[in-house]
Amino acid sequence: MVSIRLALAGILIAWPAAQAAPVTVTAGEMTTYENGFTAVQQGTRSFKSSLRQTLHLEGVAQPIVSLGTLYYETPNRMLIRFSQPAGEWILVNGTGVAIQKQGKPLQRRDLSAQGKFPSHAASLLDFFHSDAAHWHRDFDVGMARDGDRLFVTLKPFMTPTAPSQGVEQIVTTLGLPGYDILGVEVTIQAGNKIDYEFLDGQRNGPIDEGLFKIP
Repeated sequence: MVSIRLALAGILIAWPAAQAAPVTVTAGEMTTYENGFTAVQQGTRSFKSSLRQTLHLEGVAQPIVSLGTLYYETPNRMLIRFSQPAGEWILVNGTGVAIQKQGKPLQRRDLSAQGKFPSHAASLLDFFHSDAAHWHRDFDVGMARDGDRLFVTLKPFMTPTAPSQGVEQIVTTLGLPGYDILGVEVTIQAGNKIDYEFLDGQRNGPIDEGLFKIP
């Protein structure tokens, strides 16, 4: 496992007044969902999806929206290539990280030396390592369902060695019955929040290994 578990989560859902809120699942249902999610995670060898990233910052009136594609290959390789802003990307391959920002030189980082992810986007890699056992080890877990959407709310246990220091809440939106990842919402201290929305996600399809070569 990577050291910071910002791995899970969903888009912020605004519920109209006339629409009922998601219904909290029973303990028995939670066990069923956890077992199903764990089985899917353990069978995931690769994942590709269009990605919409929205960053909400305290004091900034308009959210910052980025668009791109996420590629993952087991066990620890992930690339987010942005089309908006064009030319930006972040790559994690084992403990090596490369980050390209507009108008800036390529950044290289070593996760083993740093001890944490260099950005919240890169920490999505940990989602594919997560299962119900890790949830209950590090978080207070809650679940609710609305139709074919399952909302998993994770609130970190705030201990001195907690891997998710600075994170107040993570909400994952999963599509049933296949436990497809639809979104992740990470609420950070000081009122900041980052949302990830996944569109047309595909598990276990072919991915060019050349995508994960760090320049």
